Amino acid sequence: MRIRGINLSQLALAVALIAALCWNIAYGAELRGIDVRSGATGTRAELKLDARAEYSVISLANPDRLVVDLPGTRLRATAMPAGAGTIRSVRSGQPVAGTTRIVFDLASSVKAMPPRIEDSPDGPTLVIEWPGDGAADPIARIAAATASTPAAAAPTATPVVDPALASKDATSRLISSMGPQQGPAPSAPAPETVTAQAPATQLPPAPIPTPPPAVQRDIAPAAQVPMPAAVGPGMRPLVIAIDPGHGGRDPGAIGPAGTHEKNVVLAISRELARQINATPGMRAHLVRENDSYIELPQRALRARRAKADMFVSIHADAAHNRAAYGSSVYTLSTRGASSQQARWLADRENSADLVGGVSLSQDTLSNVLLEMAQSGHMRASQDAATHVLSGLRNVGKTHKANVEYANFSVLRNADMPAMLVETGFISNPEEERRLLDPAHQRRLASAVLNGINAYFIAQPPPGTLYAARAAAADANGAAGGSP
Repeated sequence: MRIRGINLSQLALAVALIAALCWNIAYGAELRGIDVRSGATGTRAELKLDARAEYSVISLANPDRLVVDLPGTRLRATAMPAGAGTIRSVRSGQPVAGTTRIVFDLASSVKAMPPRIEDSPDGPTLVIEWPGDGAADPIARIAAATASTPAAAAPTATPVVDPALASKDATSRLISSMGPQQGPAPSAPAPETVTAQAPATQLPPAPIPTPPPAVQRDIAPAAQVPMPAAVGPGMRPLVIAIDPGHGGRDPGAIGPAGTHEKNVVLAISRELARQINATPGMRAHLVRENDSYIELPQRALRARRAKADMFVSIHADAAHNRAAYGSSVYTLSTRGASSQQARWLADRENSADLVGGVSLSQDTLSNVLLEMAQSGHMRASQDAATHVLSGLRNVGKTHKANVEYANFSVLRNADMPAMLVETGFISNPEEERRLLDPAHQRRLASAVLNGINAYFIAQPPPGTLYAARAAAADANGAAGGSP
């Protein structure tokens, strides 16, 4: 049936489109503002929303642009921010009705990191970051977001070149020819806001002894060989998989002031990733980049898919004794635990999938095959964990003198050196406060990185810068010892 040249189906479609547009205007999200900042490790753009919204990102070249489309989102009347760092300018548009488009004109073809949504009391924020050099100190930005007192900026460690690499040996010349430059590091995103909630379990009131003051000092990164962002010909970067524990509907342990473990460990993990990406020859892979839940068996599997050389799961411990304090490092054991505390901790961490509503059914054959595969990595995990525990001693007193072990589900699927790092006791009020301090988070990350670095210097995987450096040192040593 046609009505003056328009059939009923076309009319119905037009009505539906108008209704959808009206619904988006009435109920869709609103883009309240855009903030652009340049820091010492890159450029950060924040799109501030009043509610979570869908988005899509497109990279374009000639000229270089990044286009962000927000379907069902309207733009509040506001001036676009000035460019900074990688961003030359910011424009807005509307490609189709009901969709807001933001265009970032870029000064170079540097690739943006994967966008993410960060939640805060003021509403969700879509964060986009471009790694590179800038002028401002990103640590000040982290401190402003998570602490009432700004943290001091971290000291910059000058890369140290082993004098032996100056030899005319062919291997040494290959490494030296890479030039004294360092790859760009991604910007350090601000940790998610920690919301104050009442603890899930009320502990009986008792006097809480104040732990002795920890020795706090900034830890300089280990000596490094300068190299370009792209590892030399025939080489590959060491991939370190970082797993922030818990997330999403699983808050993890809850401190006396209501701090959620999932938020603290995500902040520490992001800082560790930033430092790893700033280290020549290494690249970080974050298993969880936002406040989302990932099943325990899937965490190590994601590390395996990323071809990780090491798996580090970051947590913040809790204990019935609120006076307990200090960091710890654990490795996997399928044949018992090193202590009652280690067994209790493993049971508590392994119950996370129950909180997430995941079935814990097991495949006996798969478990046997995994145990056979893991047996070759037990010693490597113990060695690597020992180096990390040694690094953590520089931050403060550790809870145990040695690496402990238990049957941690999150480590069972790891076919590489793997460990679980408890950065402190969030159940201790003093440690809870320290874990929220960006300066302390930075020290913890540096301590873990130094332990990782020390392990790979001693055990360099083939085809990496660490292996090339070891080969050069051996060749120079042999040359120096000849008559």
